[in-house]
Amino acid sequence: MSALIEGFFPFSYKIEGNNANRYLFLKKHEGEEENKPSDRTLFIINVPQFFNDRCLKHLFAKFGDIENIDIHVHSHMKPASGDKTSHNSESKFFGPQPKELGCKVAHIVFKDSSILEAVFKVNDVATIPRKLFMFRVGKNKFIRAYNNSFIDAQQLQDEISDFMKEYDTKQEEEKQKEKEKLEEPDEEGWVTVSKYSKKPKIPRIESVTNRILDKRKAAQSRLHLLAFYKNQLRDAKMEEIRELRKKFENDKAKIAVMRSSRKFKPF
Repeated sequence: MSALIEGFFPFSYKIEGNNANRYLFLKKHEGEEENKPSDRTLFIINVPQFFNDRCLKHLFAKFGDIENIDIHVHSHMKPASGDKTSHNSESKFFGPQPKELGCKVAHIVFKDSSILEAVFKVNDVATIPRKLFMFRVGKNKFIRAYNNSFIDAQQLQDEISDFMKEYDTKQEEEKQKEKEKLEEPDEEGWVTVSKYSKKPKIPRIESVTNRILDKRKAAQSRLHLLAFYKNQLRDAKMEEIRELRKKFENDKAKIAVMRSSRKFKPF
């Protein structure tokens, strides 16, 4: 194989109908994952967005049997967490739209370690282009995506109707459960009054009757104390008024004495 480029071997290929050489860059996988053993796993970068599993299988199956192919976006190319949506992912119309940014990376796990060694022993990989047949990738992929972007109004209406029907059923079930829960008396026999209660009923049991009598006695006691305190408050105010009147009469007498002695100087 040709010289390394920053630790990667160049792998040349061509796309059907295009004479331009394209390159994948290969190296042995160095991770410790159980499903990606380093002695059987090929790590590939510069994988175009339109590549799928069939494309890589077409290029590398000639070296030997493939156990698994995993194509994914590199960690630094993933969208930010704020781009995620809470819509139902099963919905055809309201699910999150995947964002594909830049090239992808891939891992190919071969069934035997000798197959991985064979990939790097081929001397003509970089110079003899492999013709790649376009499956549902490239231009065909984008044409299909464009055609699928047109929404069928009836399908959309059916999905909305099914969703709302399921939502209403769920709400009604929760409402009924809440109503039944609130209508059940607690350990002391009390029933919580809620917006679902029609006519709150007081259970006729001894504990409830005793509690009502205790509340009435406490209320009467508070009324007696309140009347007693009101009487004290009234007496205190009357005493204050008498003191003010007495002081007023004394002040009038002092002013009369000052006037008679001509020592009255109001200013």
